[in-house]
Amino acid sequence: MATKNYYQTLGVSEASSADEIKKAYRKLAKKFHPDATGGDKTKEAKFKEISEAHETLGDEKKRAAYDEQRRNPFGGGGYPGGQGGGYPGGFPGGQGGYPGGGGNVEFDLGDLFSQFGRGGAGGGAAGRAPSGGAGGFSDLFNMFDGGAGRAEKRGPKRGQDVISKLEVELPEAALGAERTISIDGKKLTVKIPRGVTDGKSIRLTGQGEPAPRGGTPGDLLIEIAEKPHPRFRRRAALQGQASAGSADIEVEIPISIETAILGGKAEVPTLEGPTLTLNVPPGTSSGKKLRLKGKGAYLGQAETRGDLYAIPQIQIPINLSDRAKELLEEFAKLTK
Repeated sequence: MATKNYYQTLGVSEASSADEIKKAYRKLAKKFHPDATGGDKTKEAKFKEISEAHETLGDEKKRAAYDEQRRNPFGGGGYPGGQGGGYPGGFPGGQGGYPGGGGNVEFDLGDLFSQFGRGGAGGGAAGRAPSGGAGGFSDLFNMFDGGAGRAEKRGPKRGQDVISKLEVELPEAALGAERTISIDGKKLTVKIPRGVTDGKSIRLTGQGEPAPRGGTPGDLLIEIAEKPHPRFRRRAALQGQASAGSADIEVEIPISIETAILGGKAEVPTLEGPTLTLNVPPGTSSGKKLRLKGKGAYLGQAETRGDLYAIPQIQIPINLSDRAKELLEEFAKLTK
């Protein structure tokens, strides 16, 4: 005689569809699974009951036989899987299954796993968890709780790494700097090492995503993006070396026409900020490179700096007076 009301166990009606039964079972299984209840024996027993109910109501043929037996409890033939009449009190796996009874009903959660894109493979016989293949209670409840059962065996999982991009000026990358950034509302101090180049990353340990269940947080990876500078630029490729990896720096400086012709002094900005005074030799043309040794950038782990090249640009005077024009005309005649 069928004495258990499996519909009541799952909290569904006798008119419920197969999908409604599956949803009810999944909801209850997630709540009462031993991995989620911390060894609570009462909830573990409840889990066994709902598993037994789903084993019957989740199978179309077994459900039909169960409904028929409920309507006609004294009919012959018994419920499929029983041993000679009446619905067995046991659960899949016979003496070693959930819960221990006389039944030997085979357990197959293939229909449920197919809802998760796993198909029906790997169901295995009752009382035995499959190893390796898809399916089984372990895989199912890892989908429900993010792998809690396996995480407890392996230890807490590590949090995810986070990647963030940081734009820096050329002087910051060349000489090093310290910046304060905000990630998800949290302010962090980032030390930019001298010599870092475009595309390199700085790792901040433990500043990534927090880990579930008290594990180690992930890291924050700061990807450096060197943005164009209004005055300084790295020199063009030297012997096949990419310009982004050059320690030599160029900067254009304005000089007057008289300084270009007669020579004189010119101010040169530096990566550090203060300007330097440069001697411009007589007869300097626009575009000529005047080197300041050791005033360029650090590159990578190198202990020495590259050079700074000042490139004069002759400024042509405008709004000349009549006298100035006369003198220029005279100068032109003298230099022919």
